[in-house]
Amino acid sequence: MMSVFFAAAEGESHANELWFEPIWFGVIAALAFAGLLALLWSFRNTLALDPHSDHDKADDGTAQGQHSADGGPGPIKGQASQH
Repeated sequence: MMSVFFAAAEGESHANELWFEPIWFGVIAALAFAGLLALLWSFRNTLALDPHSDHDKADDGTAQGQHSADGGPGPIKGQASQH
């Protein structure tokens, strides 16, 4: 059994060679990341284009961040106006 291992060790062995020059691995990786970035960039601001989205409106009809006519915040749900 040991003679098989020694015979294999004595045989001429060479390291696995790369498919192409090492610089091309970096070039391919950079192109792959640039392609993924382009894909990600193509989906920017897509949530703002949703016409059926009501997540930016409060329950009282005023948009978030806006104030009522008297300058204060809109009415709180469940409370009567004190005017």
